[in-house]
Amino acid sequence: MNKNRLLYVALIDKSDPRFVGVIKKVESILRVFNKYNYEAAILCFNTNKRMELYNSEQVLQSFRITHTVSMKSPLSRYKRKKEIFDIVYNVATRVYRSDIVIFRYTMTDHFFIHVLDEFNHFGIFTILDIPTYPYDKELKKSLYWLTKSCIDRFYRRSLRRRVNFVYSPSNEPYIFGIQNIQTTNGIDCSSIKIQRPRERKFGDLHFVSVANVSFWHGYDRIIRGMCEYYKSNPSKPVYYHCVGEGDALPELKKLVNELDLNSYVIFHGTKTGEELDKVVDECDIAFGSLGNHRKGLYADSALKNREYCARGIPFVIASEDQDFPETFPFVYRIPKDDTPVDINQVIKWYESLVKEHPNYSMEMRKYAEENLSWDAKMRPVIEKIKELAREKERKSYT
Repeated sequence: MNKNRLLYVALIDKSDPRFVGVIKKVESILRVFNKYNYEAAILCFNTNKRMELYNSEQVLQSFRITHTVSMKSPLSRYKRKKEIFDIVYNVATRVYRSDIVIFRYTMTDHFFIHVLDEFNHFGIFTILDIPTYPYDKELKKSLYWLTKSCIDRFYRRSLRRRVNFVYSPSNEPYIFGIQNIQTTNGIDCSSIKIQRPRERKFGDLHFVSVANVSFWHGYDRIIRGMCEYYKSNPSKPVYYHCVGEGDALPELKKLVNELDLNSYVIFHGTKTGEELDKVVDECDIAFGSLGNHRKGLYADSALKNREYCARGIPFVIASEDQDFPETFPFVYRIPKDDTPVDINQVIKWYESLVKEHPNYSMEMRKYAEENLSWDAKMRPVIEKIKELAREKERKSYT
């Protein structure tokens, strides 16, 4: 029996440390499709000058991008984007001969619409993976992004006739007029090391966050909370380990300097693998996104929340996350606003948690394995694809 070929297109750079988590997510999704008898591959950038097609075993083909972008020449940007979508079209229709294409959705323009039309011509099912919706408030405030947003708003109205369905964490039944299959982020527990709790000899407490640091992560709330905490001359030292790079990092470092917290806040930069495990093993409490309200979102399905759970480290969030109900004791929720984190309340919650759940790491890991796997999360998407395939087959016989 021939396997259907599925191509996942992610126009991000796998060599960029900022996208480590995203690439890991996409590779996990493809492993699930392989398990369900699909032949799956990824097309993404590998450095600024190449695109790469690869599957779980090997690189299948590499494609050189000849055009570079000059800030002084809008034409150069046009030529580069056209070349990129020409590669996407060529890979999907000729090189890989895809039956299904999933796009990690960013924004829409005429290049995207054109390639969707070509896919429809070849009878390829087209699906959008939309990580964040709505996303308009997430965009940077600049002329370039304002222009992109206007183009996106114009062209995304045309998606409804060209896309079979979308999937996203949003509970909206339709996005851009297209049926939405709600599915939150999942994880591959086998690839995540459970935390080895540290010895707490000195009565101190260590916080950690792991992210491509953006304004909506709201980590300034932690820093301001620590400032308030240390004003009260507390007996228990608290430290904050900020792991990752990102646009908001310079402002966080500036804030730490202004509040004289350099002795208590450590910026580690990007860490992965054993280096990341080592930092997390030395920490007690993790922080997810604390500022989603800044981009108009009040619900979350962040990958990091699920990874924290699989690691077995209790964590703090400021958004609703349907995978962690109110009765889940290992998550502490703070208000969805810009108030500083109340460090004393976090400490009180954590100390109570340790007493009531001395083996909390194992409890969290068990919950993650049973409820947060990619297999469970992608099952509704796979069922929808099968439904479309059956419908297409019925039409071919009529």
